[in-house]
Amino acid sequence: MKTINMFFVLFFLVFLFPVFMIAQDISVHEFIGKSKSAVTKQFGNPAHQDNSNPDMMCMFYQTKTTRMIFVSNKDGIYQSEATINYGTEAKARTVVDNCIKSSLTDGFKVDTVSVNDFQLYKTGVKATLQLSENKISKSFDVSVKANRSED
Repeated sequence: MKTINMFFVLFFLVFLFPVFMIAQDISVHEFIGKSKSAVTKQFGNPAHQDNSNPDMMCMFYQTKTTRMIFVSNKDGIYQSEATINYGTEAKARTVVDNCIKSSLTDGFKVDTVSVNDFQLYKTGVKATLQLSENKISKSFDVSVKANRSED
């Protein structure tokens, strides 16, 4: 019985937990206006930090398939970017759809520019969500670029 329970725990940690984390990773636009500590609480310590300029403190995260950058000042995160690479278009499209759904739930409005390009915005935040084919690696990239806005 313990063996079966241990199998399910390992299955969750190895296969399902990374899926949950990926769904969260691409929504970096939700961190605009929040503190650096909110980012580190979500993603852990960055791979690299540059705090040499207090008006442009940068945190960099990178794995084999994910790149994220957060730029902040004393008022919080004012720019964020993430790109995640997927092996199939179907997986990438699912992430885009889930990002749009969660953004709508969080109060963002969505404008469709094309089937692969979306503008997300709400008071104080503007973001671009894009799906693109990487023909060199024969994979698909989903990217979000967000900035604090004055409106």
